[in-house]
Amino acid sequence: MKALNIKSIVRKKKKKTTAKTEVVKENILNRNFTSAKPGKKFVTDITYIPTRTKMMYLCVIIDLFNNEPVAWNISSSQDKYLSINTIKSLAKKYDLRDAIIHSDRGVHYTNKEYVVLLSKLGVQQSMSRKGNCWDNAPAESFFSHYKCESIYLMKKKIKGPADVVNITNEYMDYYINYRPQKKLGGVPPKMFKTA
Repeated sequence: MKALNIKSIVRKKKKKTTAKTEVVKENILNRNFTSAKPGKKFVTDITYIPTRTKMMYLCVIIDLFNNEPVAWNISSSQDKYLSINTIKSLAKKYDLRDAIIHSDRGVHYTNKEYVVLLSKLGVQQSMSRKGNCWDNAPAESFFSHYKCESIYLMKKKIKGPADVVNITNEYMDYYINYRPQKKLGGVPPKMFKTA
């Protein structure tokens, strides 16, 4: 190449920089995915759901006492309000003082507004170690069940956002009230909670 004066085009690699407003917290949960009482330990995450018209996003918060999805929010926008609005829904159902909410280190959970909201509610924020999905295994497991048992089965019927909302609400009802869980002794989350 040098002898023939040929030069290749080299793409410059973009350096990843963390936003100055990003707040990273310690992993308090440390894979202790059990809770003796409801409303004390939660995990949260976000997944995407493709439709024919646009991408949709689902944020879920799961109570580790009985693996019950206790708050969720669906949006066509993957901005910070997806996680913030889900926390606000949770705060209407539970007194969150001294509760732990664990997440990954995504921008939804490291943005200042989300961190300040949790602090005002008296929540201890916990985050997975960088690039370690096992630190948030219950949320990842829930999304696996949710997609396999509803989204993938209904793929051809999901035309737009309204379909995602309907399918998700139906699945949440099934998961909370009827779907048996081995970890809970073969009963669904709601029955385990009231037993």
